[in-house]
Amino acid sequence: RSEADQTLHEGWPLYRTERGQQAFNAAMATLAATEGKPPAARAFKGCAGLQCPVALPALSADGWLPAGRLWLSPDEYVLVAHSPRLAEGRSWRRRSARHMRYFVLHEFHNSTRNNDVFDTVSSHSGSVFVPLYLSKTLRDARGRRLVIVLQVAPTDVQSIHATNMGSAGPGIEVAKSARDELEPLQATAGIVVATIVKAALPKLEVVNHGGQEGRPMLDAYEERLAALAARPAAARVTLPFVPASPQRVAAANTPFAALLERAGLSPPIPVAERGFAPPVTLARAGSAPGAPQLVGAIRPAVRPSAAAVSSFAPQLVGPITEAQRPARPNSLRGAVAR
Repeated sequence: RSEADQTLHEGWPLYRTERGQQAFNAAMATLAATEGKPPAARAFKGCAGLQCPVALPALSADGWLPAGRLWLSPDEYVLVAHSPRLAEGRSWRRRSARHMRYFVLHEFHNSTRNNDVFDTVSSHSGSVFVPLYLSKTLRDARGRRLVIVLQVAPTDVQSIHATNMGSAGPGIEVAKSARDELEPLQATAGIVVATIVKAALPKLEVVNHGGQEGRPMLDAYEERLAALAARPAAARVTLPFVPASPQRVAAANTPFAALLERAGLSPPIPVAERGFAPPVTLARAGSAPGAPQLVGAIRPAVRPSAAAVSSFAPQLVGPITEAQRPARPNSLRGAVAR
């Protein structure tokens, strides 16, 4: 019925496709594998909202963002999770660096305004649409804000997005509609991803898909570049990063309630207790206690009397009269229906 209103099984949301469920499971396992004490405020050296040069984890040689938890402040972070959508026995179709020209910012358009990132992954069921997806702002079980960046394929995979630009480069799907405001933490996470990708592929131009789609994210990215240009002597800050090793992700075993707050749920529908009712039989003398008992003798039903019927039957409020044709055949104005 609404975003974040999935069926629950033992407290865990169940998504409508296997791909969406795999992506959700990977994100939750990464969240559990990187849990720990947040860094102290002094670790950020006064750099708020990325308004300073930052040292970020590097894109791997095979085109993957490092999985893990990147802290932006003591109570905000970006969680990067991997959920490869490659089918068994298949290999990626890669695009050479010389043929990639853009890093494209998208928004997911949906008439229901359901922009849940895992439902978005579910809807992209064919070829790789984009390699990267960015969630709305969430809260973990400790009340800290986070955004999930989900990577489903290498950044140089051949994808089918931004066909007006020849699909020439990676793209990221941002969980918002054109009518939604870009959340501040979404903007920061998008800047982080674009900065990491562009550091590995400097020739890429960061663009929005077209018109206003992705434009708020592009504006935030360009505003940060302008702010950095105005402070050329600002010191570089290394943001705290907790890597998620494949071994720890695979071994993660934490209840959902201990990982993430769940908001937007419809109220639970009470369900009566179920059980098997024994066959109903008439009780006889000496029958077992608890068997159904007749409360009176069996007798034929009695038709209600005319007086009883007249108390609730429809009553005429006047004599029946013949209907009269209206004075003007083409108009009922002023006529009285009888």
